[in-house]
Amino acid sequence: MFSCCFWWFLLGALAGWLLNWLMCRCMCCRKSKCCDTTTAPQAATTQTSAPSSLLSSAPAAAPKAAPVAAAAPAAPKTFVLDTAAAKAAGYKLKGPNDLTVVEGIGPKINELFNNVGVVTFAQLAKQTVPQMQKVLDDAGARYKLANPKTWAQQAALAAENKWSELKALQDKLSGGV
Repeated sequence: MFSCCFWWFLLGALAGWLLNWLMCRCMCCRKSKCCDTTTAPQAATTQTSAPSSLLSSAPAAAPKAAPVAAAAPAAPKTFVLDTAAAKAAGYKLKGPNDLTVVEGIGPKINELFNNVGVVTFAQLAKQTVPQMQKVLDDAGARYKLANPKTWAQQAALAAENKWSELKALQDKLSGGV
């Protein structure tokens, strides 16, 4: 009796895995683990830039240099977190960019943001409320109660090592709002 149930369970698990794999391949699901959507835009930009360089080489070089020069100063400012100051303020960091420090973000929401590429306090600080709300909405109804209104502000304080200011702000908040 047990061996019969075991084989049915194994067959069901295999069928579920196969269906998930097929859906990821055919529909390109949202998770970055299934599909790499970052290569498609790059391929499109290289295809559009190739014909312009074929038309005339001298004018094409000048416009190409301008976007590259404009992108270089826009590099994100790197912050080094002061873990000693964070501990002194009463925070227990699990890593250098533990987003759960932000009031209202738990381990599951931290994982959601990591899956979309937001892994540092500085990246979270640059997100707008609609962008953060979209991440939550895409994750399902389970995250409807989360309110990201102050998350960017809290993340900015954490990124700049303003732990005492962050603590004072969080003391005023209730559930991140």
